Amino acid sequence: MNFFKNSISLTITLFIVAAMLFVQACDTTSTDDEDDHIDATGFILVQNNAEILRYENNQYFWNTSGTWDDYFREGVDGIVISTDVIDLTQDNPRGMTPSIALRWLDADGEPFDLPDLSEEEGGEYWLDWEWEKPNTLTSECSDEARVDITALGDIRPANLEQHGSDGQWGFHFRADHTGQDRIRFRLMHEHGQAAHSDFTSQWMNVYVPHDDHEMIDENGIYLHTRSKCRVDRPRD
Repeated sequence: MNFFKNSISLTITLFIVAAMLFVQACDTTSTDDEDDHIDATGFILVQNNAEILRYENNQYFWNTSGTWDDYFREGVDGIVISTDVIDLTQDNPRGMTPSIALRWLDADGEPFDLPDLSEEEGGEYWLDWEWEKPNTLTSECSDEARVDITALGDIRPANLEQHGSDGQWGFHFRADHTGQDRIRFRLMHEHGQAAHSDFTSQWMNVYVPHDDHEMIDENGIYLHTRSKCRVDRPRD
């Protein structure tokens, strides 16, 4: 008799455990402890729906669409921000490229987009970038300090600007003076003290050439009308 009682008790116990496991397996509700990590493996930069470059498998591939020769030059391993791609004329002296969009790549190399929502709109993800060189050698930036010819080799020759119409994933390159630097991009998750990177690229070379142009002076300074102190990320 005890044998049958024990068998029944064991069966009931196993049934309850199996039911609990089933309920847990079916529960897909997020909890505060879960991290909605985005598995980006690379990115592409796009202008007018055509790829400028692709970062994949820890490598950069230039002019992947064959459309943007103007962003690259023979023998230069990097993107070139020159008067071929920026607005720098007497009528339009902004010194910037048109808007460029960054799209993320999944494990299969396929582009995908994240919601274009600001923090105020409830957006969890945002684009960050970091230059290797500082924007100025002085404690406080001024346009005069940014055109000090003795410092040009030690400060970054270009910057990124992000305007409201660019959303969370767009920006403009701005050329400030002749030189070379490196930049890397991050896919950031959350905000404030909880902010962390879900993806960080390798460094990308950025070149600003000293071309013969009426709005580039003899020292290689680009004479645009934008503030050379403008940086749209706190990383200096």
